[in-house]
Amino acid sequence: RLLLILAAVCITSQASAGLLPKFRLGVKAGLDYQTNDFKINEIKNLDIKNNSGWFAGVQGELSWGNLGVRPEVIYSQNSFDVGGDLVDAKLKFSKVDIPLLVQYKLLGLLNLQVGPTFCVMSNARGSVDGMKWNIERPTIGYAAGVEVEIWKFGISARYNGSFKGSEVLGFEVDKNRVNTFQLGLGFYF
Repeated sequence: RLLLILAAVCITSQASAGLLPKFRLGVKAGLDYQTNDFKINEIKNLDIKNNSGWFAGVQGELSWGNLGVRPEVIYSQNSFDVGGDLVDAKLKFSKVDIPLLVQYKLLGLLNLQVGPTFCVMSNARGSVDGMKWNIERPTIGYAAGVEVEIWKFGISARYNGSFKGSEVLGFEVDKNRVNTFQLGLGFYF
């Protein structure tokens, strides 16, 4: 709701001033690193190591001066290794996220971005002794980041978080969330 109200205010104020929004379309890709710290009380001596993955997608930008809305569609893949006394496995998951970010440009070079992220598909592979990774879908999270824009290129750093806890290896773990940190390079056409 807040994004819709903000967009309506931007459109109304800019239209009355005679300014039309500017639209750009581009692509982006980069490194996707999990920042998870899973803790499962039911399993002792469990070691979960995060691995780096990748992401790629399309990005759009609808801006009115320094303020804008930035929709994206991002596909990502990541994995982590699970080890311990009773388990030893590699779990992989892929997802499609649709961030809808509000963007504010500073000094024409630096873009601050924040907003919700909608995960429309999650696929998890891997199991340990009959227990499987389960991710409820769809999920809603948040994203906050910064991008440095030079000509048609953008170098971005973003943190993506989840509002809900995850289920790991069949155990409910309300304090654990699937969170990622992304470093990316984008290009606008």
